[in-house]
Amino acid sequence: MPRLLARCLLPALSLLLTACLALADGVDRHGDKLREKFAAADTDHDGMLSRAEAAAGMPRLAKSFDAIDTDHDGRLSLAEVAAFLKQARAARQATD
Repeated sequence: MPRLLARCLLPALSLLLTACLALADGVDRHGDKLREKFAAADTDHDGMLSRAEAAAGMPRLAKSFDAIDTDHDGRLSLAEVAAFLKQARAARQATD
């Protein structure tokens, strides 16, 4: 019985792991692209975007700067930008 279980369970677990890794890779690539754009816009390399940095490097985000800046510190963190984009994506999908 254990041998049969191993022959059936191991391939199934392997397939599941492969699917999970593929999904995570897709999410990571999307996140990597955002991190790259954010880093390029962050010209003073402090890990935050000022209003001027956002306007110059990520102008579409700059239009919604105040809505994205949830802690109202006058700067955008990567986490704030990611949360805003995730919310915007969900809203678009809900209207489709």
